[in-house]
Amino acid sequence: MANKRQFKKDVDCVFDTVIEECVFTADFFPEKTELVEGLINDALVLYNDTRFAYKMDANMSSKAFYNGLLTNYIAKMNDILVKLNETK
Repeated sequence: MANKRQFKKDVDCVFDTVIEECVFTADFFPEKTELVEGLINDALVLYNDTRFAYKMDANMSSKAFYNGLLTNYIAKMNDILVKLNETK
């Protein structure tokens, strides 16, 4: 990751992809709408927590902080997609 701007773009891109998949699933599987809404809420909370996180540890470099944050975010969003795929 080069900088904070790229970090934010990466976070937004992953979030958009997850939401698209959720909306697609809800449209084609109406019986799964309640479960999909829960996954969207989980994704939104994770997005807000990640996108607006601030570095609290002065000893940690910004690059290491944002790389770790992005890695954790992508792993958790992947878990949401796995749950979504299990519902199909």
